[in-house]
Amino acid sequence: MGMKNRFARRAALFTLSALLLLEPLAAIGETAPAQTAEESTAAEQTYQYYALTTVALKVRRRPEKDAPGIGSIAKGATVFILEMTDENWALVEYGERSGYIQRQYLEYVTPYDGAAVAQEEQQKEFSADTGSFREAYIAYAVKEAGLRSEPNEDSKWILTIPTYKQVTVSVVDGDWCYANYQGHLGYIRCDSLFKWDRLVADAGEIPGLDILPLLVFVNHSTNLYSMEDNSVLKTINPGAAIACYEKDAMGRYQLPYWRTTGYIREEDVAYVMPVADYETAQPGELISVMSTYYAVGVTTVNYQGRNWNIHLASSMINGYVLQPGENYDQYQVIGPYRKSTGYHSAPIMKKDALTGYGGGTCQVNTTFYITNIQVPIVVTHRVVHADVGIYYAKKGFDAAVGGGDINLTLTNTLPYAIRYQFFDSDGVLTCCIFRDGE
Repeated sequence: MGMKNRFARRAALFTLSALLLLEPLAAIGETAPAQTAEESTAAEQTYQYYALTTVALKVRRRPEKDAPGIGSIAKGATVFILEMTDENWALVEYGERSGYIQRQYLEYVTPYDGAAVAQEEQQKEFSADTGSFREAYIAYAVKEAGLRSEPNEDSKWILTIPTYKQVTVSVVDGDWCYANYQGHLGYIRCDSLFKWDRLVADAGEIPGLDILPLLVFVNHSTNLYSMEDNSVLKTINPGAAIACYEKDAMGRYQLPYWRTTGYIREEDVAYVMPVADYETAQPGELISVMSTYYAVGVTTVNYQGRNWNIHLASSMINGYVLQPGENYDQYQVIGPYRKSTGYHSAPIMKKDALTGYGGGTCQVNTTFYITNIQVPIVVTHRVVHADVGIYYAKKGFDAAVGGGDINLTLTNTLPYAIRYQFFDSDGVLTCCIFRDGE
């Protein structure tokens, strides 16, 4: 069977959960208005090819491996190619935007025939079933969420998902995802869900997750300012390591601070280490980084104990190497949380106690968790503090540790060994993942 025929056959058998989330095809469904001849011609001129992805791919702003990402496309998805820019990159449509993906991860690249694709899609009926539904993520309704028949606000309302109920998600595309709630399939707005975790490594990026592209080191005592009013949020010690976004036009390195946005100034930065693309990273390169912030200067014994526990727990993880396919258990690495293992009494989040040994280790675990999920590492078990979350992380992105079932486990699903490194500098806790090796 020729490559073109193989692609056409595979495209015809594609699950609706993947196809309908792509706007070019969704616009051709039974409920869409008919295209005029001019509109049809314009569409045919827009797309040059269509293809399948062989891996989960980042969509980048520029045809460069270190360019900022604007999202990701799942493995096995159909992509619509606007232009083959060179032998390495293709410009593709991504939601309402366009971006660049690497051509080496495409297969069955076929010239786009708008009329043929439209005819093929018009012959399909809305007949998704659980047999064709791929379980890629789990998530929870952050409020009452609507399950709809199509990915738009004007489509039929299938049912209401109660607050905090779990759904399974197959595909994420832009603002919408294709999901299963108790056997009912449909579309949900991504911002109606939280507490996302991947079930498979190639699911793609997690909606709402901050992915930080830089690790910067400050050169002196530095103020961290609020993006809202330029007030001082925190003063940072010389040499502190901080996860940041790329420098903006005003020379500010923006960063997530608690549940708001802060920044440090360009003149306060001594050194910048970029995060490498995990797919092409070389041994020794940084592939993920995250910072959280905690209070210092509090003189009570309990808060001194919390800061000590943060330093102790993060130091236990430092240098830990996780081989490909190997499982990680946080309790086995930093537990048990007792006086006999070096932990101090500190504030904890527990219904029947205000303090306990190991208070502060949850912030270490949360920082560690967010760093891991920025790359395709699968978390196999996680427990949040409460549905409202915790102040030092975005809602739904915290991870608690404690006794029994309150733990974090994961599997290194990358094709190489990784090494963890923490930087802890009086109120700034930064976790890094490096590709291990020489």
